[in-house]
Amino acid sequence: MRNLPFIFGVSLLLALLTWLLLRGIDTNAPAYAVTLQALDDYALAEASLHRDVLQARAGLLRDYDTFTTAARAMEDAVTRLRSHAQAERLDARPIDQLAAAVVEQEALLERFKTSNALLQNSLSYVGLLSTSPAFLAHDVQLAPATDALAAAILYLSRDTSPEALQALQQRIDQFAQQAPTAGPEAETARAMLAHARLLYDQLPAVDETLKAFIAVASAQALEATRALFSHYRTVVEAGEQRFRLLLYVVSLLLLGMLVFLGLRLRARAVAQRRRAAFERVIAENSTRLINSSPAETGTRLTQVLRDLSRTVDVDRAYVVLDEKPIRVHTWSRDGVAFPPGWPQQALAISEQLGLAEPDHVTIPDAGALPPGPVRDALTAAGVRAWAYVPLIRPGRVRGIMGFDRFRVIKNKISPVPMVRLAADAVANALEREFLERDRAKLSTGLERARRMQMVGSLASGIAHNFNNIIGAILGYSEMIEPQLARGTKPAQHIDEIRRAAERGRDLVDNILTFGRRTDARARPVQVRTLLEEAASLLRASLPSDVELVVEDVPADVAVSGEPAQLQQVILNLCTNAAQATNDNGWIRVAAKQEQVAAFVEMNDGELSPGRYVCLSISDNGRGIEERVGRRMFEPFFTTRLAGTGLGLATVREIVRDHDGAINVKSEPGCGSRFEIWLPAIAVGIVTSDGPSALPLGHGETVLFVERERDRLLRDEEKLAALGYEPVGFELAVDAVAACRSEPGRFDIILISSGRQAQGGLDLARALGEIAPLKPVLLAVASSIDINVNALADAGIREVLRWPLDNTELATVLARCLRPSGRLQP
Repeated sequence: MRNLPFIFGVSLLLALLTWLLLRGIDTNAPAYAVTLQALDDYALAEASLHRDVLQARAGLLRDYDTFTTAARAMEDAVTRLRSHAQAERLDARPIDQLAAAVVEQEALLERFKTSNALLQNSLSYVGLLSTSPAFLAHDVQLAPATDALAAAILYLSRDTSPEALQALQQRIDQFAQQAPTAGPEAETARAMLAHARLLYDQLPAVDETLKAFIAVASAQALEATRALFSHYRTVVEAGEQRFRLLLYVVSLLLLGMLVFLGLRLRARAVAQRRRAAFERVIAENSTRLINSSPAETGTRLTQVLRDLSRTVDVDRAYVVLDEKPIRVHTWSRDGVAFPPGWPQQALAISEQLGLAEPDHVTIPDAGALPPGPVRDALTAAGVRAWAYVPLIRPGRVRGIMGFDRFRVIKNKISPVPMVRLAADAVANALEREFLERDRAKLSTGLERARRMQMVGSLASGIAHNFNNIIGAILGYSEMIEPQLARGTKPAQHIDEIRRAAERGRDLVDNILTFGRRTDARARPVQVRTLLEEAASLLRASLPSDVELVVEDVPADVAVSGEPAQLQQVILNLCTNAAQATNDNGWIRVAAKQEQVAAFVEMNDGELSPGRYVCLSISDNGRGIEERVGRRMFEPFFTTRLAGTGLGLATVREIVRDHDGAINVKSEPGCGSRFEIWLPAIAVGIVTSDGPSALPLGHGETVLFVERERDRLLRDEEKLAALGYEPVGFELAVDAVAACRSEPGRFDIILISSGRQAQGGLDLARALGEIAPLKPVLLAVASSIDINVNALADAGIREVLRWPLDNTELATVLARCLRPSGRLQP
């Protein structure tokens, strides 16, 4: 049925061509040739008839059968002409006139034949008698009259004018007077006289008949008939010419259509080859993206953009993700650079044009756009043609894949399904990257929570007894110390015992502090102020032979965190640096703000694209050996006899709590450089009037599940105080039913499972199937027995400690609800 219109069109075209061909063929030519032959036959027969009649009049033709043959030929020609005229529905009046002329000629011809026969007979008789010697010998006197009569008759046969008739009459009268009335010649004379008188009467009559015969108006009728058929032939030829011309035009149109179809087929073949090449590029790069690790995604994306750009013939390509800050992956041809602010501005332009466009948006000529911000931005970026494809997932749009070209394009970048497929491949790779990073982050957090819980449990278990033992040692040392003389060996031993006990007490305090660490109470911190306070403390505690250099930091450099903990990071690193330096050593502290364009792996942690503050502590000390560098962040690992092994471990935990990373550069004998990378914030939000409040919500709805009624009410009050709208449930069945009835009502899900972690995982899995786009948080009393794969399978985003702590709860909720680069699955 789909081909029916095509078949109908081809059939109609063939019928039209056949009709035009038949109408253009000269089918009238044979009939016209027959008509011309008939006209020629008529003219020839008439001319022959006229010749024969004249010959018969002159006495040269005695056989009148040729008259009949010519007349029949004329009748046959007229019959053929009439038949053709009737077949072509022509005006028959000229043919009727021609037929009437034939009839009239036949009537005159019959009369001529009768008269001419008598005339010729008389002429023959007169000629015979006038030349007969016997007739002239009998009467010598009659001979002159006879000759004169014969001469007059002969003259009259050539000229039937009145003078000739009068002359003949005189000769007849003269001959009658001289003709014998009796005797043997009297009968001959009377016969001569009778024939002379007959000729006197017949010659003028025959000539009149001959003149009437010759004067019959057949020539005009013949010319009219010839003109009739000639005009008809002209009309027919003109019509045939028009149809041939129309056939020529239709043939040209058909040729043009064939050329057009050929070009279309060629364009389709080129498009198919281009599509196949595009599919091959997508398949190859999809495989690369699938097989790449999260750290390689940025490099792979650049390769994907390069291959796609070369396939669609553009000059620049990029992926812009709507993160805070905006994350960009770019590629450009050799010698082509991106202007400042581009392609970041492309994301804003796409929002103006409609970011959620299901396929893609193509601007073939930016100069043809109406004046406005879109045209100005594209012109400023040097873009003549622009296209972008939204990186979409159900319900949310998180970025675009854009293509820049410095020349105007005449068609779309590529077939829409292929471009959409390429965008999906890129979006899937980014989603997989985010999922892998979330999984790694969850695994790291869970492992850290386990370790901290184990250390906390250990510290809590031994601290009391250990402190009692240390207290007894210190007490007895202090009691015996006054009884011993200073400088003696026992006094020195007691002093060493006291100092060892004090170090043990400090170690217990450090263990308790390390094991009971919670999420920082974050607030905006100006790095300049932080370094100034740390420098004041360090100058009072560092050895006098160690120079502390604190470089000036711009006032707009700021981070979000807990000032005391950040200061502890600086103090610990500077203390370690001082212990690693020799005489006349130096320590340099600096901070700067940098933009990270791609994921960066560091010694501890990694950086995603964004804006960061790099806090660096450098020294000219001994440096760090490679074997030591691999374990330096492990708790209780130390290379100094008096060390606790918790300084760098504490630094790492604090940096991790602040979503940062650590990078270490060191060579033995050449000093060390520790870099602390922390997310930067805008300086405008930094306040100087004490710590800011906890990060608050903006009325987001939290589905909260807690089996204990009293604790449910208390935790709901906590959530309400933090700016959220809690909807609590004691029973998991009720929570599942509420989520199924209104899955879009809730913004985040919080499950408090206490000491029964498995039940919380099962509930999280059930709720995640109903609302896969919502973050799910799990609060447990102990995470030691929880497997990270189980958390990932259940869709858990973060793990909190139970009972809930306000600071940790506020921080985790804000982190999960703030905009991120994650594309929704």
